[in-house]
Amino acid sequence: MIGAARSLRGLTIGFLCLFLMVTTLAGLGTFFATLSMINVLVDKRIAFESDELAPGGTDLPRGELARRIRELTSQRDTGDLGLLLTDAQGRTIVGNTRFSRRLPSGFSSLNRQDRIEGLSAGRVFVRDLHGGMRLAVFAETEPIDDYFSARKLIYIAGFGAIVLVVMIGLLLFRRLIGQRIEAMRTTVESIIDGDLSQRVPIVGDGGEFDQQAAAFNRMLDRIGQLVAEVRNVSNDISHELRTPLARLRNELALLEQRSDAEPLRDELALATAQADDLLGMFGALLRIAEIESGARRAGFRSLDFDALIADIADMVRPLAEDGSQRLIIGPCNAGTLVGDRQLLSQLLHNLLENALRHGPEGTTVRISADRDDHVVVMVVTDDGPGISQDQRALVLRRFGRIERRGSGHGLGLPLADAIARLHRGTLALGDARPEGGLKVTVVLPA
Repeated sequence: MIGAARSLRGLTIGFLCLFLMVTTLAGLGTFFATLSMINVLVDKRIAFESDELAPGGTDLPRGELARRIRELTSQRDTGDLGLLLTDAQGRTIVGNTRFSRRLPSGFSSLNRQDRIEGLSAGRVFVRDLHGGMRLAVFAETEPIDDYFSARKLIYIAGFGAIVLVVMIGLLLFRRLIGQRIEAMRTTVESIIDGDLSQRVPIVGDGGEFDQQAAAFNRMLDRIGQLVAEVRNVSNDISHELRTPLARLRNELALLEQRSDAEPLRDELALATAQADDLLGMFGALLRIAEIESGARRAGFRSLDFDALIADIADMVRPLAEDGSQRLIIGPCNAGTLVGDRQLLSQLLHNLLENALRHGPEGTTVRISADRDDHVVVMVVTDDGPGISQDQRALVLRRFGRIERRGSGHGLGLPLADAIARLHRGTLALGDARPEGGLKVTVVLPA
């Protein structure tokens, strides 16, 4: 609930609800305050007129009081006043109106239900006089008929226009903010995918958003420069060392073939194999760097992932047979996906070879794939020794190795992880079963 309120959409909805509530309360308060003020002013007037007709503390004769009422009703500026004098039995003595009900003493309100001609709303003041007489003075609170209803429409239209203008402005503001946030999010996702050349668009108005975008882009420029320097050092070392290593390997191979090298032939063969391992390691480093740059994404094509799994499994099956191991292809219902066939082949080959190479004799390796919620989920499991949870982050780093059977250079899993990330997917390590074994789960967009 709190997280939703902190989002841009949540804040917009929250502000709109608060604004509507405050505006509604302000409109209702203003309307009823105005209505109350009108009633107070009318009450003062009818109380004043009543006191002028029959001052408090005096007992005017009935005839004098009737004369005053007739004189007052004949005046032009009191045409909106209603006057009625009745006796103790409620019979009319003099007045210009009639009431359909007995009114209470003091102030009270009148409406259409009182059936007074020409009056839709008003206030009345009733006093008891000497001899059982009652004097009622009333006045309209509406200058024209149905003014109360018209006034409600005026308030609704006025405050409604304010609400509408604010809502439109807020929605436009949210759209502007949303576009800027979306532009930044798109840039960040491109950088995560390996494209460090992307930058946040700058409108050019010099505002706060442009200043923030410019600062963000300067930060990206600096990060890109540092990453490029580190990457170039690694690549340069790999490139520079591959050539002399290749020469060294060739020299060792030539020495091994000489007739006088028989006493050292085994040592030369071991040195040649070690040179091959070093060349393979530098080749893997360069391949990871190429994959992390994101350049291979431009060559993505639609491919049959199930068929690719079957091809790679057939390719590594002899390795399983040589090690007295089993390779089982489970249900494969992945269908097609978009990606680089060569790199996905490398990912499958690395995972299967890794499971077979590090597993003891009799190890069973299974691979399966399925499609779920627009993603392809591929799982490779084995019943070997597995990898403990505290070492899984280590083996996903370059040169991250643990001491076990068939330990290599520590680049197989990092290369597979880089290929998964290039395809905007994930690679995760887990337990194949409670008592051991490794489970590798690769999730790729379908």
